[in-house]
Order: sequence, then C-alpha cells, then structure tokens
Amino acid sequence: MNLSDREILELNELCGAVVDGTLTDAQRERLARWLRESDAARRGYVRALGQSASLHTYAAELHAGAPDAPVAIEPVPFWRRPAWFGGLAAAAALALGFIAWSAGRSGDETSRAGLPNGVVARVTGARNSQWISGTLVPGATLKKGQALELASGIAEITFDSGARVVLEGASSLEINSAWGATLRRGLLKASVPPEALGFRVSNPAVEVVDLGTEFTMIADAQGAEVLVLKGEVEAAPLPAAGQETILLREREARRFAANGVSVVSDRERKFALFAEPLALDRLVQPTRMVHWSFDEAAGRRLRADSTDPRSEIFEAELRSTTDAEQAHVGGRRGRALRYDGQTYVWASVPGLSASTPHTIAFWVRVPEEAPLSDAYSMVTWTTRSRKLGNRHAGINWNRDRTEGPLGALRTDFGGGHAIGTTSLRDGRWHHIAVCFAPGADDTDTPVQVRQYVDGRLESSTVMPGRTRGPAAPENAALADKVWLGRRLSPSGLRREHFRGELDELFIVDRGLEPHEIVSLMNDNRLPSAALATK
Repeated sequence: MNLSDREILELNELCGAVVDGTLTDAQRERLARWLRESDAARRGYVRALGQSASLHTYAAELHAGAPDAPVAIEPVPFWRRPAWFGGLAAAAALALGFIAWSAGRSGDETSRAGLPNGVVARVTGARNSQWISGTLVPGATLKKGQALELASGIAEITFDSGARVVLEGASSLEINSAWGATLRRGLLKASVPPEALGFRVSNPAVEVVDLGTEFTMIADAQGAEVLVLKGEVEAAPLPAAGQETILLREREARRFAANGVSVVSDRERKFALFAEPLALDRLVQPTRMVHWSFDEAAGRRLRADSTDPRSEIFEAELRSTTDAEQAHVGGRRGRALRYDGQTYVWASVPGLSASTPHTIAFWVRVPEEAPLSDAYSMVTWTTRSRKLGNRHAGINWNRDRTEGPLGALRTDFGGGHAIGTTSLRDGRWHHIAVCFAPGADDTDTPVQVRQYVDGRLESSTVMPGRTRGPAAPENAALADKVWLGRRLSPSGLRREHFRGELDELFIVDRGLEPHEIVSLMNDNRLPSAALATK
C-alpha cells in the first residue's frame, strides 16, 4: 500500500527530526509504530535517512562522448524502497534499531566530520596484489580519506560497517568513511550484509546505495557500469540535477555517463564472470578468548569457558551485600546476572591491561529511564601504558547530555571517549561489542574504539576529553582484571555502581571483524573458534 500525500509529509517531518536529533518521545513512538506496520513507511524512511547521511562531494570533471543508446528508466518515488524488510516487518525493536542506526550514521559523518581521520577499514584478503605505492597486505588498516592504487591482482577490503569490497587491478579507490567509498577507475564488487544497509559506492557518473545485496561497478574515464548480482540497489546519476534515481533489481545492469544512461554491453558474460567465487589469501590470527555465560543457578563462583585449557584461572567472583541467589535471573540466553547497586563481579584476565587490541562483547538490559547515577560501570578494566597514564577504560552508558545522547553506549579511557547514538535505557536486551585498541605508548599512535549495538556500527570516532590529574602509578592489584557493575579509579574501587542485567560476556584478544561480532550476537560463538554454548 502506498502512502498518501499527507502521510508522506508526516514521514518527511519525522525523518527530519531523526536527522536533527530533535525526535520527541511521542514522535519516536509514532515512527516506531509506523515502521512496524507499513512497508511503504519503512522504504521511505530508509531512503530519507540514507540521503541525509551522504556528505559526499563530486568535483571530478565529467567527460562527454557520443550519446549511448537510451533505455527505459524506472524512476523511484520518495516512498519506494525494495521489499528487503518484508521478512522483518513484525519486529518493533528492529524498527527502533533502524532509527538508531541511521542517526548513528548521520552523527558520525556530519557532526564529527571535522575530526582527524581515523581507521575505518582493513585489508582482509589478497591474491597477487601489486600496489602502485607501498604494500598493503591482509591485516593492514585503512584510514578515512586514504587513496588506494591497485596496479594488478585482487584485494578485499572490509569496512567497519561490515561491508566488503573486492577490488581488482588496475583500480583506484578512495576510502570515504566506514559507510562508503569512491571508485575512480577499475573494477569493484561489493557485498553488503543487512548490518551495513545503506553502504554506498560513488563515482563521478553515479552513486550507488546498497540495500544489503551484492553489486559490481566498473569505472572508466567516460563513466561507470553497475551490475546487480543479488537484491536491489538505488543508482543516482550524477550530477543529479533533473535526473531520477534508478532502482536496479537482481540481474539488471546500466551504464552511467555524462551523456546519459544506457544498456551494458555483453552483460550476460559479465554477470557470469562476477558470479565466480574468488580464492584469496587471508591473515589467520590466533585467537584467545574467555566467555562467562552466567548460567549458574546460584552461588558466588562463576565458571568460564576459554581457549586456554586452564579455564579455572578465569573463574569470576560475585560480590554483593545482598543474597547472592537474587543476582541470578533469567537472561538473554539461559541465565544472567542482575546488578542492583550492591552487586559487582571481578575476574582475572591475563594481558587485558596491555597495549594490545581487545574486543569486549556482552548482552545488557538497562531499566527504562534509569537514573543518571546508575550509568557506571557495565564493564571496566585498568590500562597499563604511559600514553593512557595507567587509567581505567570503561564501557558505560552516557550520562552527560552535553557530550552525546543520554543513554547511548559510551567507552571512556584516559583522555578520550567514544559515544554512540542508540539509547540503551529502554528495558530491552541489546548486544554490545567494543573493539578497543589503545595502541603503542607513543602519542602518534591514536587510540581506536569501534562500538557496535545489536551488530551495527554505532561509532568509530574517538573524541578528546579532559584528563584530570597526573598519570597514576601502576596498581598491581587492579592490573589484568575485569570488573562488572562497579566503577574504578586509579586508586581502587569507587562507590558508584551499575544497575541492570548482563549476560554472555566475551573478551577476545584482538579486534573482531564485523561479521564475527554478528556471529557472537546470533550464535553466541565465533565462526572460526566456537566455545561451549548453551
């Protein structure tokens, strides 16, 4: 069912409030209900938020040539979107998740656009790749604004949003953000999972917005060809003045140039070629992890599963001034722990305080409209480096409205923080994953923080903060320990506590890739190294 003119205007107003950050509780409820009940509203919402998040500029000179053969173009009205959401329509939480995801993209790419460029992607695969300048091997990090010149061979790039791009030489690609890239010339194949909905690839002749599908772009000096391998994409001819966005479905293709849009020559051969799987060389990283399920029915000792055969060294201890049995409650999977302001947990995790990357992942449920005093501290640990001054790092929800949305996921460390956009104060279970890389002790190596809520990238930009007081002396009693539900200071435990519920805590000794985070969320294990699960 299509939307009426009045409904389109109202949806425009609601989407504008999401982008501006002025969405009221009543508007949020109205939008959430609408997204639950209307396919047309969901399609219009995704389109509007995708357009508003785009900050790309196109300064490249377009080349004119002989007119290509014209073809029939199907324009896409504002409220039309593909039916990818059809199977997900019944989930109210998912609708609110899309609100948070879109606002997160807008916040990360607009209000923070002037911050120093950070790492937003990684080289995750290669085959006979030769680069014009330097060498990029699997494991290499890529920064926002970085230009890549692949002379020959193949390279796979995974963006922090979860989108994967396979680049075939000779090709020129610019990394725009975690949500997009610009292909100047060459061949690119993009695979975009649902968590990276809205990833876009641009070119001086066209901008393609992906909707959780696979497509290929081939760019040359006169324009670009777009071939949709699976699903649907929106392709906007550039410059956009007076030209309609085109909806391309599976097995459809178009060529975009300065002089118009035309058919793709030899399209069937190209579709067959791009459908062939590629064998790539990948970096296989040894993975060590520990996992607490909190499935104990009672008691103060919490068993751990680990890739280390000595799992007993990770056994956690529950401390509370109240009855310990009351802390064991029904959780997201099996049982969980309730933190009531008197309860906290600690465990030894060798190497956690070192200057090496770690990923902390868990499920959390924060009471709706929880008091700001309950924001400290879901998960916290001490660092051991000169750069961070031996201060603690902590995963909280934001209690300072001057620095970000109240209730949003927040990671603090000595001298900085990262803040997402999705409020966790809604009484619902949310999956949290934070990839924290403090870097070397030299100040030239920035701290990197990637935050994911329910499998979607919330933020990857670190904001500078105030550092109060001089660096603290190393506290051996706190080193290599994780604390749940209680705030730390360099001198020891603080009085502030977290109130809420935690379940399924994983600590991994490297930064996980986006698809691995989704695996933890969906399957409670990593795809390559499963732990005992329920």
